Amino acid sequence: MRTSMLFALLRLLIALLLFGGASTAAVAGGAVYTLALIPSTPPVSMHTQWMPFVERLSRDTGLEFRLRLYETMAEFERDIWSGGPDFIFSSPIQLMVAHQSNGYIPLLRGEKLIAIGLFVRKDSPITSVKDISGKKVAFVGNKNICSVYIQHLLANNKDKLTYTTEYAGSTRNVILNVLLGKSDAGALFIPELMREPEQTRNQLRELLSTPEIAPHPLSAHPRVPASVRDAVKKAGLAMAATEDGKDLLKSVRLASPVTADYDRDYRGLEQIDVKGLTNWGR
Repeated sequence: MRTSMLFALLRLLIALLLFGGASTAAVAGGAVYTLALIPSTPPVSMHTQWMPFVERLSRDTGLEFRLRLYETMAEFERDIWSGGPDFIFSSPIQLMVAHQSNGYIPLLRGEKLIAIGLFVRKDSPITSVKDISGKKVAFVGNKNICSVYIQHLLANNKDKLTYTTEYAGSTRNVILNVLLGKSDAGALFIPELMREPEQTRNQLRELLSTPEIAPHPLSAHPRVPASVRDAVKKAGLAMAATEDGKDLLKSVRLASPVTADYDRDYRGLEQIDVKGLTNWGR
């Protein structure tokens, strides 16, 4: 009996950790807002990473938040497509889809814009984008913004390129695939490449790069009252004025936050055929 009760409690704990209950749930007479996170690490790690920020946000706003965590990207995408979460932290293209489907409004993003590049070995015979035709290109994954944006550019190239895709699973693996000759080229976030040792960077050559884009935003469903959205935005910006707040923001990829604006920051991504280039929701 004790063992069965223990397993039942464990299943309940996992369910609460992954899904966090219904959106805008009523608890103790007040609203609890759900915050869904793009699954970049296992749920337990995401919970550890985000809870200090969420606790600080709750303290500074007087609001209650509950994390919604996911085992897979497909689960996250289906949830934001349905409009379930009150708040989401997502990639730029996921925000674009969520905005089109449910009107999600970006509130905050990191200040620094990012660019994505397609790189080859420095000694590669590939000298222009058209040389990619018939080659193998490494990407982190099917759904990553760096993968989708580069695939969009290649799909719209005037030379009608055909190439083989290789999903390496991480930025480091993409780099290794290119350097070891397993792939002819690889798509990378340029800021992530800049964090690699100089010796590694010097072995690569940029073939093309995207325009700079705004990074992952924290966004809200339009059903969330404007006063609540404004309180979250102000609290996030205020955190950046303190040293411990800066550390919290950096830990959740919102370093040096600024107010996000859909038209300015993300509308340009609507040209990308996300559904056609990815297995969205699957």
